[in-house]
Amino acid sequence: MFATDTPTLALRIESPAGLAECRRLEWDTEQFGIEAARLDLLEASGSYAEARRNKQKLLSSVLHECRAAGVRHLSARVGAEEFSSIHALEEAGFELIDGIQTFRLVLNGGAAAAPPGTRLFEPRDLEDILEIGRTAFVFDRFHADPALAAPVADRVNEAWTRNCCLGVAADAVVVAEAEQRAAGYVACRADRDAGRGIIILVATAVWARGRGLARRATSAALHWFTGQGLRTAEVGTQLRNIPAARLYESLGFRLTRTSLTFRKIL
Repeated sequence: MFATDTPTLALRIESPAGLAECRRLEWDTEQFGIEAARLDLLEASGSYAEARRNKQKLLSSVLHECRAAGVRHLSARVGAEEFSSIHALEEAGFELIDGIQTFRLVLNGGAAAAPPGTRLFEPRDLEDILEIGRTAFVFDRFHADPALAAPVADRVNEAWTRNCCLGVAADAVVVAEAEQRAAGYVACRADRDAGRGIIILVATAVWARGRGLARRATSAALHWFTGQGLRTAEVGTQLRNIPAARLYESLGFRLTRTSLTFRKIL
């Protein structure tokens, strides 16, 4: 059942044939206005058919506990190759809302200087960056979720962007300028234990699109990663965001995995 001895409620259900783990998402709960949680693990042994049945049983227990805990919005992300999980989630009433393609790049350690017109975030950029975060995203999972109204999705992306700028959700924000103001940004996180740089968010102001700002900002982010001594970089984007995928591939990234995001309203 949900444990209550930690700030973030956690659920762990074990059976002889499988394991499910779920946790409450405090930030999502605050932003959505309803209790939100995420299924972080769904594993079962046996053949496809056996694993599917066992995962169905685990999901039944997860849903029972989540309802008892007042959870309304329950999400799960699984690899696109995990068919027993996908089918078990669908049979439990989860709906597909998003697909992610993840790219990886090996950094050469001798990257060129950051492109001109790029720099690190400064406090004076905040209002411009928040405006971009509020208006630039259209492919994200929040806008793809019918349970969330468009203004809520806009607000979630703005709040996420703010947390990146304040150093809560990112270690650095790289800014690309146009017309002497912030016109695009890339939020970066350094996973130093793994030697990996993670691109969290990439966005360009609507008025500044078509000028190569996303490419400049992403190149500057790679320069920042290299300066931090990181060996690889990783970025994810929606399956339907073909322009972003082409950008990353043109910078040397290669596709490494795909995943699907499901959501159930309880």
